[in-house]
Amino acid sequence: MLKALIALSGVLVIAWVVDAWCFVGAFGSDEAQAAGLAAVVCWLSSGMALGVTFMGALTGRAIAGALGGIIFRTGLPLLAMAVGSVIPWLARSGFPGRVVPYFLVSLTAETILAVWVARRSWNIRFWR
Repeated sequence: MLKALIALSGVLVIAWVVDAWCFVGAFGSDEAQAAGLAAVVCWLSSGMALGVTFMGALTGRAIAGALGGIIFRTGLPLLAMAVGSVIPWLARSGFPGRVVPYFLVSLTAETILAVWVARRSWNIRFWR
């Protein structure tokens, strides 16, 4: 589980560095801060989803854990986008729009890591 969180952190840090490098020169530091906050929100949501998946894998319910992770994986970023569109500084900095690419990056990384975490406890057989 710790290796999965470290890998997720690395993926999102790389995404933030590339994003901040592209946007700081064009839009200023507020955009980079909003991008960093979006990356943190998506890291937290994916980390919680990985935790639920890990707990499901430990109890032999990997599929239920992976499906339970959907609540955290999508709920927190959606809530952050709603709150970010109401707070003036975040709305001006484009925070709701910055959440979307980080959500997609974290969703991809978290899905791969969730399969890796739960790989030994699949309780569905696809062949005999």
